[in-house]
Amino acid sequence: MSLKKLFILAITIGSFLAAKAQILEQTLNTWGEKNTIEKLYLHLDRESYISGQSIWFKAYFLSDYVPSTKNSSVYVELLDNKSTVVIRKVFPAYLGVSLGQIEIPENFASGSYQLRAYAPLMLNQPGFTYNKRIEIFGTATKDAKNKETAGSISLQFFPEGGNLINTLLNNVAFKAVDQNGFPVNVSGQLKNNKGEVISSITTRHDGMGILTLVPQPSETYNVVLDQVPSKPYALPAATEKGITFSIASSSKGKQFKIEHPQGVPAEFRAAYMIGQMENQVIFKQPLQQGKDLIGGVIQTNNLLSGILHVTVFNKDNMPLAERLTFVNNKEYMLPGELVADTLNTTAHQKNHFSLQLKDTIIGNFSVSVTDADYETEAYRPLNIYAYFLLNSDLKGYIHNPAYYFQSDADSVKNALDLVMMTNGWTRFKWSEVAGNTLPAKQYLDPGFINFRGKITIEGTRKPFANKDVIMMRSPVDTLQSKARATKFIQTDSMGYFHLQSQMFYEANRFLFADTKGSKSRYIKVQLDGDSLRRNFQMPMIQIPFRDTLNAQVEEKMLDAYNDYLKAEGLTLKNVTVKARQKTDKEKLEEEYTSGLFSGGINSRILDLRSEPGGGMNIFEYIQGRIPGVTVSRDQEGQYVVKYRDGGFGNGKMALYLDEMQTDPVFIESIPVNQIAFVKLMGNFVGTAGGGAALAIYMKKGADLTANTDAATDIVTYRGYSIIKQFYAPDYDLKNVDSSKPDDRLTLAWLPDIYLANVSPRVPVVFYNNDRTKRFRVVIEGLTNDGRMLMIEKTIGGN
Repeated sequence: MSLKKLFILAITIGSFLAAKAQILEQTLNTWGEKNTIEKLYLHLDRESYISGQSIWFKAYFLSDYVPSTKNSSVYVELLDNKSTVVIRKVFPAYLGVSLGQIEIPENFASGSYQLRAYAPLMLNQPGFTYNKRIEIFGTATKDAKNKETAGSISLQFFPEGGNLINTLLNNVAFKAVDQNGFPVNVSGQLKNNKGEVISSITTRHDGMGILTLVPQPSETYNVVLDQVPSKPYALPAATEKGITFSIASSSKGKQFKIEHPQGVPAEFRAAYMIGQMENQVIFKQPLQQGKDLIGGVIQTNNLLSGILHVTVFNKDNMPLAERLTFVNNKEYMLPGELVADTLNTTAHQKNHFSLQLKDTIIGNFSVSVTDADYETEAYRPLNIYAYFLLNSDLKGYIHNPAYYFQSDADSVKNALDLVMMTNGWTRFKWSEVAGNTLPAKQYLDPGFINFRGKITIEGTRKPFANKDVIMMRSPVDTLQSKARATKFIQTDSMGYFHLQSQMFYEANRFLFADTKGSKSRYIKVQLDGDSLRRNFQMPMIQIPFRDTLNAQVEEKMLDAYNDYLKAEGLTLKNVTVKARQKTDKEKLEEEYTSGLFSGGINSRILDLRSEPGGGMNIFEYIQGRIPGVTVSRDQEGQYVVKYRDGGFGNGKMALYLDEMQTDPVFIESIPVNQIAFVKLMGNFVGTAGGGAALAIYMKKGADLTANTDAATDIVTYRGYSIIKQFYAPDYDLKNVDSSKPDDRLTLAWLPDIYLANVSPRVPVVFYNNDRTKRFRVVIEGLTNDGRMLMIEKTIGGN
C-alpha cells in the first residue's frame, strides 16, 4: 500500500483551510510525485577490511516505503579522507536490488576511508547519497591526528521551532563535537551578559542535551563549558517577533504547544500547520485564533514510521516555526529468528544455521558471517532500519544511528528526539513551494546501457542512412571471451542507431560492418557520450574521521593483513622455474580455445595474426589455403563451405565464430585482419554425426589491432563492472587443499536470497577457517510490502 493511501488515516482537525494553503499542499504533493525520494542502502559483509580483500555488498532501493524498481544502475565509490574517489564501480540493478564488490588493492595504505553509493535519480535531491566510513588496514601507518586542533570543542545551539523568543519559555537543544566531528560529553553553565548563572547544563547522549530559558529583551546569553572554561559559546540572539513551537511524545501521539508573545503583530500569529513525510502532505490543521497559547495532539498511531516534519504558518502562508519528530510504530519490522542447528568452531568444520521467518514472505535478503574477534565494532553502528528511516532523510553526521532502534527505553526515545532537534531538514524550502520554484528533475534513469551513435560513409559526412548493419560485440578481457554477441541493427534517415537496455560488462569492442559482403561500403562510427560511466557533480562528504581504534583490534587486523600476504606468497623470494617452451600452436590453443574445441590430433590451424588481409573476407581468404576445404555460393548468394565428404547436411561444414555456431552471413563481413586464426576439425564431436567443423576466432588482447583496411569500423565502450562470485572452500570436497592457511575474515556471504513462500526456513551453511571461535551473523533484507529484516547476532565463544 502506498504512503499516500496509508496517510489518509492521519488526523485532520477542522474542515477549513485557506485556499492558498491548499495550493501549498498541492504543489508539494505534485512535486513529490514527480520527483520521488529514492533511497539506497548497502548491506556490507563486514565493518572493516584488510588490503587485498573485497568489499562485498548488496544494495537495496526504497521509495515511498516499498522497494523501488525505478533504478537500473548503482554507482559505488571508495573515497579517501579528502573525498577523492580512488575506486569507482558501476553495477546493474534489478527489481530494487543490486550486488557486487570493490576489490581493495594489496598495496592499499592503512587508513579511514569513505564509501559512497548512489543512483542518478537520487541526485535530483542532492546530498542524500548513501555514505559510510570504513577502516582499511594495509601497508602504511594510519593517518596522523590533527595536532593543531586537538582538544577543541564545537558547541551549537538549536532553539526548538527555530527561533529564540523573548519573554517565553524556550527549549534549546545543543550539540557538542570534538575537532574531528565526533560527539563529546560536556557540562557547564548558562550565563547572561552580566555574568549571572542562569542554570547548569550537561549532555544527555552523544554530545547532545537540552536547556530551558526565558530570554529577556535586555540580555544576551552564553554557555561556559567546564572542559573549556576560557571560551564562552554564544546562544542565538532572541527576538520578540515569532512563536515558540514544541512537540513532545505521549501515549496518545505527539503533543504540540504553540505560544505567542503578548501583543505580537498579526503576521507573526500562527494560522495553521502542515505535516509531511517523504515530501507528501499527510495532514493540514487550522489553529484556533485569538489565543496566545494553543495546544493539541497529533494522532500518529496510524502513520508509517519515519521523520514527521511539522511546519506552522501564518495567515499569509509564511512559515513561522518547524519541528522534526520521529514516529516509530514498528510496522516496518519483519520478525525473524536465527537458529544455530550445528555449531562447530573446529577448523574447517561445517556449520549449519537456519533463518526462520513467519507469514507469507516475498522479498530479497542477504547474509554475512564474519569472524567476530576481527570486527572493529561491538555491533554495527548503521543498519537497514537506521539508514532508511533516519540517515536517509537527514543531512550531516549522525553518530551510531543504530542505537536508536535497539530498545524502547525512554532514554533512547529522548535521545532520538534530540537528534530531531539538532539535525535540520533540507530537502526543500517552503519559500520554493509557495513560489512554485521547486527544483526540476535533472537526472533520469538511463535504463541500463543506452548505446547510440551515428554511422557515416568513411571519408565523407554523408550518413549511412536507412541501412542494415552487422554489429559484433567482443569483450576486451580475455576472461570474458565467451560473452560475445552478434546482431543486426538499422540506421535511420540520418545514419543514427539507438540500442536501449543493453547489458554487458567491462570494456567491449564493437565491430560494425555493412551487410553487402564484397560490395560493402567503408563506414565510420561515432558514438554519443557514455550513458553509463558518466561523472556527476557530487558534493564533498564530511564524515568524522576516527584518530584511533582499539589497539588490540588494530593489532589483530594488521596481523591478519600480514597473514594474507604470506598465504598469497607475496613476501616470498622469487623462484625461477624452467619449463619446455610451448609451440605457437599450443599458445594459440591455450589462449583462445576451450572445451571440445581444444586439442585434436587431426586438427589444422591457419594463423592469421600477422595477415594484413586487405578487403578480402575470410571465406575468400581460405579458398585454396586449407587442403580439402572448398568455398562456393548457393543460389541465394550465401557462402557454402565444404570439407571433402566430412560435412553434414549435403557436405556443409559447421561454422563457429568464437565457439558459437554461426551463419556465414555474420562471418563474411569480418575483415581478415581482425581474425586471429582458423581451426579445421575434420571430425568434431560437437556437430551432428561428428562431421567437420571450421572454428574462426577473432583477435583479442595484444593480438587485436584497431586499424582495419576493410568495410568495418571498431569502437570500444565500457560496460558494467563485473559481478564476482564470493569464494568459500567446501572442505568436504577431496580436491580442496586443507593444508593451505585459511585466515578468511568473512566466512560466508550470501547476497542473492529471494524468497516467495510461506514461513520459509533458509539454511546458512559454511565452513570454519583455521581460527574463528565466534561468528557474527548479519541478515538484512526487504519484502515487497516494505518490511525490513534486520538480525545481528554473535554465536559461539564467550
